[in-house]
Amino acid sequence: MASTDITINTPLHLIQARRNRYFYLLLMTFFVIVLILWVGIPILMTVMWSLVDPKNPWSYPNLFPPSFSLAQWKYVFDYTNIGRALRTSYSLAPLSVLLSLVLSLPTSYVLGRKKIPGKKLLMLVVLLPIIMPGMVVALFLSRVFTALGLSQTFFGLVLAHTLMSIPYMIRVMTTSFQAIPQDVIDAAENLGATTFVKIRDIFLPMIRPGLLAGMIFAFTVSIEEFNLTFIIGTPTFETIPTILYSFMGYYFIRTNASVVALIMMTPNIIMLFIVERFLKSDYLAASLGKM
Repeated sequence: MASTDITINTPLHLIQARRNRYFYLLLMTFFVIVLILWVGIPILMTVMWSLVDPKNPWSYPNLFPPSFSLAQWKYVFDYTNIGRALRTSYSLAPLSVLLSLVLSLPTSYVLGRKKIPGKKLLMLVVLLPIIMPGMVVALFLSRVFTALGLSQTFFGLVLAHTLMSIPYMIRVMTTSFQAIPQDVIDAAENLGATTFVKIRDIFLPMIRPGLLAGMIFAFTVSIEEFNLTFIIGTPTFETIPTILYSFMGYYFIRTNASVVALIMMTPNIIMLFIVERFLKSDYLAASLGKM
């Protein structure tokens, strides 16, 4: 009887496994196609537009540019302040990330580990800067910065970028603090761990993935921030987005805008691939002693 059951059940099991395999293959194929259409083709088009030869414009019905040239890149570097904008952007971003980290760590710990009244309302208030339209925030914040003497200053821009980065940092790190098992903390306290030891050996290792993810979000938000920089910083300070938007006005210059877009995008992609190596699930396992 047992032999008969095995004979009957085994084909059904294999059929189900084959169906699951086909389903996952179909799902993966769908996501690859969506990724190509959503990301791959726009990036390819941006690269081609940035290499269009001014002497041979690219227009319909040509599928590809008639010829390629670095003239658009030369124009951007010769006739815009892209060098100064790069220095400003990549000076603002690390400082705003650092300040966001310092301000977000204690707030995220309280929101993630402590029971306080009105926690949901406080989280909503923290997320307000990213819920409200960016230009609205910039217009009202500029009045405050002008009154405080922070308008048209580098420190004012750092504060403004920090304001936009903090919600992402707090949201990600609060979730990381909530994910820490209370049993681990209780065990450390029973063994006589001090507050410093708990922070060093439990909290920091276990929130590391969330910490890095929050830093990536904060860095990207700072690099791409236009509204606050335009209202508070220009014309004294220019960043990559302000130059990009200068080519995207009424006279939309697609070729030059593509060059600036690639300049803004490429370092972020490189940084993402580098940091992704550290965003591994084994950090949590290692901190729990499972590695």
